[in-house]
Amino acid sequence: MSQEPEQEVRHRHRAAASSGATARSALAVPEFRGLIIAQVASDAGDQIARVALALLVLERTGSAFGAAATFALSFVPVFFGAAFLGPLADRVSRRSLMLGADLGRAMLIGLLALVATPGAPLLLLFGLLLLSEFLTPVFDAARTASVPSMLREPALVSAGLGLSRTLALVNQVVGLVIGGLVVTLVSPRAALFVDAVTFLLSFSVLALTLQRRVAALPGPTTPAALLVDLREGARVLYADRSRRALILLAWCMGLTIVAPETLGLPYARWVGAPDYWGGILMAAPIAGVAAGSFVVSRRPLRAQLQWMLPLAVVSGLPLLLTGLEPPLPLLTVVWFIGGMLQAYVISIIAITTLLTEDGFRGRVTGMASAGFALGSLLGTLMAGWFADLSSPAFAVTVIACLGMVIAGGASVVWPRDELQSDVAALGAQ
Repeated sequence: MSQEPEQEVRHRHRAAASSGATARSALAVPEFRGLIIAQVASDAGDQIARVALALLVLERTGSAFGAAATFALSFVPVFFGAAFLGPLADRVSRRSLMLGADLGRAMLIGLLALVATPGAPLLLLFGLLLLSEFLTPVFDAARTASVPSMLREPALVSAGLGLSRTLALVNQVVGLVIGGLVVTLVSPRAALFVDAVTFLLSFSVLALTLQRRVAALPGPTTPAALLVDLREGARVLYADRSRRALILLAWCMGLTIVAPETLGLPYARWVGAPDYWGGILMAAPIAGVAAGSFVVSRRPLRAQLQWMLPLAVVSGLPLLLTGLEPPLPLLTVVWFIGGMLQAYVISIIAITTLLTEDGFRGRVTGMASAGFALGSLLGTLMAGWFADLSSPAFAVTVIACLGMVIAGGASVVWPRDELQSDVAALGAQ
């Protein structure tokens, strides 16, 4: 393992000595700063492709379920890729994985832009999008597992992961809003080409800034070995009651928190609004999560744990107003507030990562991402199905009630003492 630059060590020690680690102190570490710059470059255009394909399906079929299925499609690679390929983040150099994923996505999205003509078969477009999405969970598992090695101090890791999550959500917001405008005003092919270029920019930044580190757990990377790693990751994840409770909460809530984003486009069409309003509605809850994550990640880990369940329980309350069909500007604000209350998810990510040993982080975070993706996929399809049976407004309202029931049930079996003890131990490191 290569030695760290003296300046980075000095920054890290200074941050560790501070009781109030912030995103700014995390960004003082050059390697983490490069990771964030690359993330901003690559994430900004990803949502545009999904918006373009969803609108295309909505125009051809007129079905909310069809548009929802387009977004659900993006969760399939995350589910399978995170579960079966996530162990690579432990067995292979994480730097190499991120660089390879960026190159692969650049080539696939570039090819998608080339073939995205008006008469192109939808199956071909979906197939290329699926292939590119399979590389995303590999990149994400490697990125998340790398942050503790870069920042070391638990409070600094929490701040860094919070910043990463916030920026990812902000990029989704930008992509969804711009995506709605671009599809309305300009051909989506140009946007897809830009998306491909952003992956090349990310590759360049990472190649210059990431340190070369050996794999956390060297060993074979054959399919049989990855299956063994998958089983071991599941064992490690479920063996610890604290991790198990955190991840199961995230998985179950994944069923419900995607409803507003899923039904933004159908809702706008349902009320006769322009398509760009669909992009704005889809972006509103994500923008709320970004704002909430920024606030939550600045709090000590103990405070994050204390507010986790209360936020999960009340996060559906604002969405109940959707059933009243308020004006679109007011609905945007309501969905934004609902998103802010979902910021407990960043606490789940940070605490789960910190509670996991370095040699298992790729597998555990991969399993966690896979389960959340499956919950989101099922929730997306459920939202579209409810909307076709009734209306987008009614579907959001019903699913919000379901989320509150799930969070309330979790509070009954929540291992408060174990979690408090484990988080306190992290603060003592």
